[in-house]
Amino acid sequence: MANHASHLDTPLIFGALPRPLASRLAVGAAADYFSTSTMTGMSTALLFNAFPVQRSGTRRRRRSVALSLLDEGWNVLLYPEGTRSLDGSLGAFKSGAARLCLEAGVPAVPVGLYGTHAVVPRGRRLPVRSRARVCVRFGQPIAPEAGETSHGLSDRMRRRVSELAADWILAR
Repeated sequence: MANHASHLDTPLIFGALPRPLASRLAVGAAADYFSTSTMTGMSTALLFNAFPVQRSGTRRRRRSVALSLLDEGWNVLLYPEGTRSLDGSLGAFKSGAARLCLEAGVPAVPVGLYGTHAVVPRGRRLPVRSRARVCVRFGQPIAPEAGETSHGLSDRMRRRVSELAADWILAR
């Protein structure tokens, strides 16, 4: 799971992963955005191995594709904020990604992205002129703890993603 500030986030993560991991990565894309046109849906699915995720509605439907993918040995990339940030800052995490980890019994790998908002801000499809530095950092897996709620796990996930971005800023 990663923070989400730009259309650049997904290709950056794919490019930062070793090929064996990237080749087995499926990306949850907002169903309402995914289905704005047939061309958008098909190109998103083909370029990023994306599957639609309902941002609202029944929980069961929202998790079924991701659970099936995990059961089949795929890695699943989700953006727990549920949308791209308006200004590049980290938003609140929804609990769906944490619920998925708890239900599937899998850890979450936190991914901290920095600088992507400055290159392709929300509302833009193409990069803008920018000297912004872009960084992707992967953290250690976060395993669900015994008796942990989805909200507790989600809070731990958010804190770690925030730390990954802050660590990079401090190291510059």
